[in-house]
Amino acid sequence: MFKHILVTTDGSPLGGLALPHAADLARQYGATLSLLYVVPPPQLGVFAEGAAYVYDYPEERERLIEEGARLLDEARRDIDFPEARVVCRETDGRPVAEVIADEVGRSGADLVVMSTHGRGGLAHLLLGSVAEAVLKRVHVPVLLVRGPGEVAKGRPTRQSQARS
Repeated sequence: MFKHILVTTDGSPLGGLALPHAADLARQYGATLSLLYVVPPPQLGVFAEGAAYVYDYPEERERLIEEGARLLDEARRDIDFPEARVVCRETDGRPVAEVIADEVGRSGADLVVMSTHGRGGLAHLLLGSVAEAVLKRVHVPVLLVRGPGEVAKGRPTRQSQARS
C-alpha cells in the first residue's frame, strides 16, 4: 500500500514517538523509510541580564545540522532500521510545515508520520500547529501520533487516567 514513508522528528522525546510507528509500517509494507529533521531557524535568545541576542547563525547552523544528523543516526539505530534514509533540511526562513511538504514532494513519499502536541484552545491559537499546517499542504495521508497524556476531544487518554 505505501512505498515511501517520511517520518519527521525534532529530536525531542515527543518528536521521537512517531519513529517506531513509521518503522513498523515500513516493515509491514516493505516501504522505503526517510527520517526528516528540519534545522530550526536562528532564534532570539535572552541573557540572564535581559539583553537580547541572535546566535551566530553560520556557526550555529553547522552545529544544528550536525546535531540533526546525529539525532537521525541514533533514531535509525533505535528503531533498528539501518537502511532508513536520513535527511536534514533547513527552513531558510520558511515555516517548518512548508519544508516538510517540500520534502514530501521531493522524495515522492506517500505517507507522512509525525508527532503532535495535540494542543487545543488558547495554546493552539498562540502556538499554532505544525501538524495542522502539514495536513493543509500535502496531498498524501498523514498519520499523527499523540504523546502520552494528550487530551483528545476533552477526555484524558487511558495513560493519563492511569497516572491520576
